[in-house]
Amino acid sequence: MVSSRDFVVRRLMPGEGAAYRKLRFAALENAPLAFSSSPEDEAHLTDANFEARISLAEPDAVYGVFGDGELVGVATFIGDKRRKTRHKGAMFGVYVDPAWRGTGSARALVRQVIDHATERGLALHAHVIADNLPALRLYLGLGFVSYGVEPRALLVDGKFHDEHLLIYQPGG
Repeated sequence: MVSSRDFVVRRLMPGEGAAYRKLRFAALENAPLAFSSSPEDEAHLTDANFEARISLAEPDAVYGVFGDGELVGVATFIGDKRRKTRHKGAMFGVYVDPAWRGTGSARALVRQVIDHATERGLALHAHVIADNLPALRLYLGLGFVSYGVEPRALLVDGKFHDEHLLIYQPGG
């Protein structure tokens, strides 16, 4: 069901670390298969740590979806800094609050990260758990291409999960 709720996608700004941290922990709790980290892995991180993530230097960026005045979605882009691989980057930590799914906000968020990467001429890599069909459909529908599957990429609650390796390349 698609909602007509209004939202805004923009880069997170200094002072939004606490909201980012709150959403990140909700994501880790509510979608354990979507992330390689667990709440226990990040329990030591403070609002200041999340402020530091927001303040990453170019080309790195953290984008958020804001709805009803609240941060309801997030995605991070990190560009590779090594000389031989600085033509690519990775999108990770993508999450949209379940109440905001079906509004187009996830598509707009991922599209913003794609635009961020391609405006800089960078290939964009992403990983999606094979069981996460909505995310996989979203990414493929936006032009990502699967270039492989990593078997047993995650071990969650004693069960292994495969992960699709995806790429979006500027110019197709």
